[in-house]
Amino acid sequence: MTHVDVNEIGEIIRKVRKEKGLRLEDLADENISPATISNLERGVPHVKHDKLTYLMEKLNIKINQIPDLIMKEHQKLQHLQFNLFAIESLRDNGYPEEALCKIDELDIDDSNPYIAHIHLLKGKCYNSLGKWKKAERAFFNAIRHMNNNHSDKQSNIEAASFTGLSLCSFFQNNLDQALVYTESGLEAFVEDGERSQYKYVLFQNKAMFLEKQGRPIEALKVVQDSWNFLPKIEQIEVILGFYWLRAELLRHTGLYQDAIHYAKEGLEKARFNHEYCRQFDLWTVLGSTYMALKEWDQAESCFELALKLKDRFPNGEILTSAYARLGILYMYQKKWNEAKDAILKAIQKGEEFNDAPRLAYAFIVMGHYYQKRKEFNEAITYYQRSLDLARNHNYRQKERLALHLLAECLEEIDEQEFQSCVRNMYIAQKNIYHEEGIALEKME
Repeated sequence: MTHVDVNEIGEIIRKVRKEKGLRLEDLADENISPATISNLERGVPHVKHDKLTYLMEKLNIKINQIPDLIMKEHQKLQHLQFNLFAIESLRDNGYPEEALCKIDELDIDDSNPYIAHIHLLKGKCYNSLGKWKKAERAFFNAIRHMNNNHSDKQSNIEAASFTGLSLCSFFQNNLDQALVYTESGLEAFVEDGERSQYKYVLFQNKAMFLEKQGRPIEALKVVQDSWNFLPKIEQIEVILGFYWLRAELLRHTGLYQDAIHYAKEGLEKARFNHEYCRQFDLWTVLGSTYMALKEWDQAESCFELALKLKDRFPNGEILTSAYARLGILYMYQKKWNEAKDAILKAIQKGEEFNDAPRLAYAFIVMGHYYQKRKEFNEAITYYQRSLDLARNHNYRQKERLALHLLAECLEEIDEQEFQSCVRNMYIAQKNIYHEEGIALEKME
């Protein structure tokens, strides 16, 4: 009897035992222990053949029944596999609640070979509904079943679950933990296995989280190292995400012409594929780049084109950056009323979607607006709000920027508070040095 036969017969034994309502202990006697029965059900190969025969006799399973029982079990698993495929499609098309109901109707126990897949699907549904704690529990259950049951690592369910966990942390504004889960996902990923697209999603998420943390050089390296993967990526949204990241990060590092090149190239692809959300992102980064080059008319056209798309996609949190950057453009143009209106819209969107990184940025921009208007007390209020957010979520770069801008305002109105703020700037910079391990030999 082959190892495959032993595995399949083990599944049949478990199924028959449960149908009869028997526990392992109910079948155990002086000839066979609960541990041996468990090993047989799990298909452990070193168990003696006579124990298997003895257990089958106790359950009244005839040898000649085995092929039919195995075939029926295969048919049930194929039917379940199709159901899971349909449920995943339901969730991906925007019906996560209905997908969860379908999962509950399956009534699958922990011994089923698809149990990890089922928990993964549950986690993805809860993520779509913004139920982060339930999603986390489901993803951890998927990982646990993958590890406890020695399931096929080729499925890449573990990597997919870590991807889901990273998004849970990201949407709860915990970028440090999001990066940890992303690294775990990359470590768990099995090359040439199933769900091959998760590799590219994980690399994109890693770059995005680094960018959100104010680490553009590291993020750009991830994007550049991933660029050769683009022909292998099946999802146009992921391809366009890499174009947006490359353009945004090149803008951050001052390589404006390169940023324009990748933004325009990405926009062509997004336009052909009717990807409105990515068009919005790419028009926004293009406008920001033209603004950095002081090409005001082109910048304004880009932002206007971006905001015309705002009703064509569901994730309204990305509007925060566009309104904030439009506000900056209006400040350069001395259009103060328009600037204030745009920045207020940015703050409103950031608060509506609890998007801490973008909201911290919008507060900075509003502070800058009041600072330009010489209304230093108002500016201080918004810089302080940005500082509080940055400290709450460990955004070190944003904390340092907020402190610097606070100091500029306090220098104008309160020397004692200014000195206190300068000291806080020193502490914040010292923390960054300690966290990043910057030593003298690296400063050359």
